[in-house]
Amino acid sequence: MSRDPANSFEAQDAVVVPFPGRPVPPLDLGELFDAHAPYLLRVVHRLTGRADLAEDLVQEVFLVAWRRRDELTDPTAIRTWLYRVAVNVVRHRFRSESRYGAVLERFTHVFRRTSAGPDVGLERYERGQRVHAVIQHLSPKQREVFVLFELEELDGAEIAEILDIPLNTVWSRLRLAREAFRKHWEASP
Repeated sequence: MSRDPANSFEAQDAVVVPFPGRPVPPLDLGELFDAHAPYLLRVVHRLTGRADLAEDLVQEVFLVAWRRRDELTDPTAIRTWLYRVAVNVVRHRFRSESRYGAVLERFTHVFRRTSAGPDVGLERYERGQRVHAVIQHLSPKQREVFVLFELEELDGAEIAEILDIPLNTVWSRLRLAREAFRKHWEASP
């Protein structure tokens, strides 16, 4: 029995991204995942404060990306497009939960210990817990900008594109987020 190449596993994994005016080689979904999932996982974890939820949401990001792949008009901007999808998936998740109360109650932290010694590892762990706890006090819009700028080190223009907001709004939210972060940091034990 001969196999139809169009129904093979490899053909199903290839994502053909339309690009008007010229042919584009198919993108391999596995390669796309390998290239972007670790960074997306880190961003989503920082936005949600939960490693277990972040893993689920990153999987959802790639499902949404697969379903909406025809919306990608510029294959060179796939990273920005994926991060925009990730932010929207996180926003949707938060909206579906009752005003973040359930999220904050189930909030957990997962950090790896360093090999620099127990005291240094414990200090980093505690500081990481404190940072994540303080970030959760920011409003969702401030949290998004703060995480992308301060922790992920994206520039303002890239954040504006990912969040689909004006650049001045990025700077305004960042200023407010820094003020709120500082206030909560100083008030936390």
